[in-house]
Amino acid sequence: MRIKRYFIALCAAAAVASAAAGPIDEARKLYHQGQYEAVVKLMRPVVKRSPRDGNATYFLGASLYNLGEVDEAVQPLTVAEGRGVADASAKLARIAFDRYDVDGAQKHMSKWSAALKKAKKDEPEEYSQLASKLVMMRNMLDRVEKIEVIDSMAVDESAFFNFYKLSKQAGNILPPDAVTRLGAGSGSRELSAGFMPQSRTEVLWAAADSSGIFSLYGADILDDGTLDHSSALKGNLGDGGNALFPFLMTDGTTLYFSSDGDGSLGGYDIFMTRRNDASDDDKDFYAPQNMGMPYNSPYNDYLMAIDETSGLGWWATDRNAEPGKVTIYVFIPSQVRVNADPDEDDVQALARVSDISLTQKPGADYSKLIAFCHTERKGGSGSSGMDASSFTIDMGNGRVYDKLADFRNDDARAAMLDALAARAALRRHLEQEDALREQYRNGNHGVAQQILDSEAETGRMRQRVMTLRNTAVRLETGR
Repeated sequence: MRIKRYFIALCAAAAVASAAAGPIDEARKLYHQGQYEAVVKLMRPVVKRSPRDGNATYFLGASLYNLGEVDEAVQPLTVAEGRGVADASAKLARIAFDRYDVDGAQKHMSKWSAALKKAKKDEPEEYSQLASKLVMMRNMLDRVEKIEVIDSMAVDESAFFNFYKLSKQAGNILPPDAVTRLGAGSGSRELSAGFMPQSRTEVLWAAADSSGIFSLYGADILDDGTLDHSSALKGNLGDGGNALFPFLMTDGTTLYFSSDGDGSLGGYDIFMTRRNDASDDDKDFYAPQNMGMPYNSPYNDYLMAIDETSGLGWWATDRNAEPGKVTIYVFIPSQVRVNADPDEDDVQALARVSDISLTQKPGADYSKLIAFCHTERKGGSGSSGMDASSFTIDMGNGRVYDKLADFRNDDARAAMLDALAARAALRRHLEQEDALREQYRNGNHGVAQQILDSEAETGRMRQRVMTLRNTAVRLETGR
């Protein structure tokens, strides 16, 4: 009787497997055709009948994953992984990576490798690439910069740069049609947004070559408004991938851009480089550096812009956003990078920027800064509702300047812009100093030396502001 019952059970299992074989073959075909919704519809009843079937649960989970139903995909993929399906482990490792779960991703990578070895298959390139990204992510999570994000807004991805509200001194982000009107990018089949500094002495943009790869280009603007010879920026900025969205700081040296090359954590990352003025080197810029977290993520991160006049920074990302949208984050840049403690419970939340309130100082009033972010300004200029660029200087002979347009001397105007940026940096420094004093008042006397060092730096920063203001007056008046 025992043998008979076993034989009956074996036959039943064989019958179920045979019944499932047809739908599985069809699911495999549909899956490779990209018809994921059809696969889900086909596989749901199969998985209901055979919940431990590795193939059925894999195709269901993988199709849900490809449709963006990641949370629902985890359970069937986990079942498939338990049945030794290597591709299920690959998907689960990627899900863990996208969730900043390095340890979880590495566990799935180990199961992926074991399943491949059992099947006598080599590890694919995707495996080594993800393993490399995991090392990069772990390093980034150890150095998450602490910044104050004051605002966020979800906008259409197609023209998100139109929502950046920069002061006139920070320059102009140019939509592709404006780049074309300047005469840049002629002959290119596709352009991205470009950038022109306030000085209007040059323009930067990104253009695609015949293979569709974007590179950064630049050209000087001549006195008559026409462009000098344009050329690709040298320095391997794309690092084997695309390079987009250039933004040049007012120093004329520091360049931010986005790239999906080999140095990217995932999708597009934001990079920073500096102009190379060495006459014996044929590179326009030094090797770029990845900006790390929270600016970059396993998703796409675009267009870093730092406005020294307003004291605000901007970047865009499609993390935490609906399909077809990006989230623009507005933050207060720091003069000196301060990293979060990697052992803090909320370090992943800070890296993901899942809640901007976690980045903000308790009780801080950002209302004026937020109002400035949403103020309409013509031509990328203006500072209504914002005092970061306001000043009053007695130039002598009854003349008082209160705006940068009053300056006739370009060097004097540049010195005043530097003074405003130095003043904004001083204000941020004083806020940090106040925070240290608050810690001391609350009993943390270990910050005493930091306060003394900060006070010494405050004196130097105040002197720099005064020196720059005096330089502006001297250059303008000739005295």
